[in-house]
Amino acid sequence: MKNAKLFLLLAGLLGFTSISVFAEAGSISVDYGKLYEITYDAKDVTVFEVVPNPGEVELIFEVDVTSPIATLEVTIPRELLDATEDGEDAPFFVIADGDLATFSEKKATATTRTIFIQLSLGTSELEVFGTHLTGKTFEDVSAEEEIEEEIPTQETPSQEEPTPEEQPSEEEMIPEPTVEEESTAESMEKPPIITEKEATPSQELFDFTIPNWSSIEVSKRQLTEFAVAGAIFLVLAIVLAAIKGSRTVKEFP
Repeated sequence: MKNAKLFLLLAGLLGFTSISVFAEAGSISVDYGKLYEITYDAKDVTVFEVVPNPGEVELIFEVDVTSPIATLEVTIPRELLDATEDGEDAPFFVIADGDLATFSEKKATATTRTIFIQLSLGTSELEVFGTHLTGKTFEDVSAEEEIEEEIPTQETPSQEEPTPEEQPSEEEMIPEPTVEEESTAESMEKPPIITEKEATPSQELFDFTIPNWSSIEVSKRQLTEFAVAGAIFLVLAIVLAAIKGSRTVKEFP
């Protein structure tokens, strides 16, 4: 019985040790012009995403580290990210949350590079720098940035709304009179000056004005009365003339 219990205890310890030692294998795809496959073995590390950064010629790993002794072994295709100098392989540059990370490189192949990284608890971002990212070097990226800085960006002119022209006031809209119009206006405003000639004595005798009967307002009744009075006057004149004529005949038989 004692030997059986001891055997079971050793088996449990061996199983726990094997679980702790062996890392979790996985892979993640990176879409950068085409799909690149990155494989990894992670111990107490979860890899969420890998993002290429062409401005710094690097790969950014979004991770979650849950142990102070966590490790991550990453195999990167050379076609995606590589580090060379004078035609020979050069070491990568690895930063974890802004600090230099402890890492080592395993045997490289013609198509891949493999690095083994030690990570601290709570690490969330891992950066792996190289010299080539999908064929572009750090010098190429720097040259492109300099060219973009030299070429001035053409600013599109802002479409300003046309300012409405100031409308003239009513006084400004009235045209100024010309010289002829001014003289005509003055002549219309000033009444004509009539110069009276001195009348001679003979002209004064016959110089009388006929009253304007049309200006006198007369009603129909007044006209009737005038007509009757005129008829009576005419009859009296005829009678007086007849009487006078008869007297003249008597005096001269």
